[in-house]
Amino acid sequence: MFILRAGLLISFALLPVVAGAQTKQPARDTPARPSSGAMVVEPGSEKWGDVPAAAMVGTPSVEVGGTLRVAVLQGDPMTAGHTYTLRISCSDGAKIAPHWHPTTENVTVIRGAAAVGTGSKWDDAALKDVPTGGFFWAGPHMRHFAECKGDTILQVHGIAPFVINFVGPDDSQPAKKPE
Repeated sequence: MFILRAGLLISFALLPVVAGAQTKQPARDTPARPSSGAMVVEPGSEKWGDVPAAAMVGTPSVEVGGTLRVAVLQGDPMTAGHTYTLRISCSDGAKIAPHWHPTTENVTVIRGAAAVGTGSKWDDAALKDVPTGGFFWAGPHMRHFAECKGDTILQVHGIAPFVINFVGPDDSQPAKKPE
């Protein structure tokens, strides 16, 4: 009789454990976390498109004279405070008219070459050559312009917003510092 009672007691004690092991635990609500792993963009896998109209303010003072395309590699170039990396593809001789950005623009020449100059008016004599692998940057509100030498790809990165504010032909004032 003792063995029967001990067996029954053990069975009743293990019943909740066995039942709990066979039921699925409810899913916990855990917020989605950004991936901590690196994201790789293979050369040639970029998704090219036109430069969005929302990224351009004003009217260029010189004709482009070529083709400009853009591919966003990382981030959000239009939302203030977000990081971004994009590539600009331009054909030989394409010109980017005098302009400025509200934040620092960092540019690396990935393919081809570029020439960049500073000032509010286009000036061929002010252009400085930047070869493949070269880097240039323009601080906030710095007036500058560029020309592509050969079929060129420029990689641009910074803190958004990425806005191209074209300088009018009569704008010769130095850039004002933001208040």
